[in-house]
Amino acid sequence: MKARRTKMVPLLGTFALLALADCSRKTRWFDTQVEISRMDVVQRDAKGKALTKDVEFSYKDCPGVQVEVVRGGAEFAECMDRYKIGEKVAVKIEYHWDAAGYWDWDIHAMGVCKRPPEYGDEASFDTVQECEDVVSNGAKVGFHCNRLPQKHLLQKCPWFGR
Repeated sequence: MKARRTKMVPLLGTFALLALADCSRKTRWFDTQVEISRMDVVQRDAKGKALTKDVEFSYKDCPGVQVEVVRGGAEFAECMDRYKIGEKVAVKIEYHWDAAGYWDWDIHAMGVCKRPPEYGDEASFDTVQECEDVVSNGAKVGFHCNRLPQKHLLQKCPWFGR
């Protein structure tokens, strides 16, 4: 009986550590402003009504160049017609632990328009990068972009952390 108990203690400790690690992976919600740079109807029904729409936007309040494209269904497409290119709108962001084993974020609303994320959505994407000029002898000769979010970006916009 004693041997069985000693085998159980490490097993219980492992479960406790896994539970504790999972506690640090709590979903967080953020609100911020984005600027719409493009909207395109992707698919229409037989009557010409939009079934899906892509919206491209940038996070103007975040350091660097953060561009994202989200696709939404018919209700989202119709609702987004109220906004124009160049307009700033509020977004609601869910920052969560993804089943693939990393942190990810989803846009749940743009302005007053609800956008329920779709599991396995391969049409929506983001480009997160911080770029700086490369200068040689006082002249700009190019640029360098870091695609891993740095400390100053994550302090201002923590949902970009992976």
